Amino acid sequence: MGLTSREEAVWEAIEQWEEEYFIEGDKNTIYSLETSLNKAIEKWRPDLQERLFNTIDSLIFHSHAISQNSKYDKETTAKVLDFGRVFNSDINEIADMKYLTIDQLRFITNQQLAKQRLLSLAQGGFSGIGGLLTISLDLPLMLTINLRSIQLTAMTYGYDLYKPYELMLALKVFHVATLPKTMQKEGWKQLVMELNHIEDEWLMFDEKDSYKSTVWLQQPVKQIGKGMVLFLLRNKLIKGIPLLGITVGAAANYFLAKQVTEITHQFYQKRYLLEK
Repeated sequence: MGLTSREEAVWEAIEQWEEEYFIEGDKNTIYSLETSLNKAIEKWRPDLQERLFNTIDSLIFHSHAISQNSKYDKETTAKVLDFGRVFNSDINEIADMKYLTIDQLRFITNQQLAKQRLLSLAQGGFSGIGGLLTISLDLPLMLTINLRSIQLTAMTYGYDLYKPYELMLALKVFHVATLPKTMQKEGWKQLVMELNHIEDEWLMFDEKDSYKSTVWLQQPVKQIGKGMVLFLLRNKLIKGIPLLGITVGAAANYFLAKQVTEITHQFYQKRYLLEK
């Protein structure tokens, strides 16, 4: 099945985005900073690295799996289908969403992801209050919101996350979307190549690929650093409110959510068009 003229235009827009979005690592000053941070992490004791990998891997996987079996997930699936029925009354299950046009799918996804970014903004502002409780909840809530964004996008484009491969692919999208920006280009290429091996098993942190695991560990390290900053800003009050901490927390979480949703939406658009 060939692409329509409109789908070809979207495909070209995705290719242009790929050229403009991804940073050439060794040609960017940020690359040296991220490389230095990665070298510092590599100096940690191997047992500490492995413990962190296992903890984060388990947290991400179970957050994803639990949300897939919750009442909220069923309600979310129903809402996605309701959105689809606005354009096509014959939609009865997630796979039927593929009958919609690319512009209809883009519209539905953009509506949902905009809400997710606002939710992340609010959650980040909440963590910016600087209390131990709000800071300790920041990482799991951040993970949940961004994983939910990927789930919503996948379902909108007609992919059933109850299938093991779809679940693992969604986790891999999250992994690439949260890599340091100068190191996302290679991850994106491998993510697209993954579509040619839909029967292969894949794990979030592969012990045979410790370099990438160590690189990805920059994200939780940055989140911990953000938490420390928010804790220090808790006493910087303006009219009794830690406005600076709230602003920092909201901005940090919003821009991470924007990065995740942008890469996620581009990926599932490209996948949809590749299959056509």
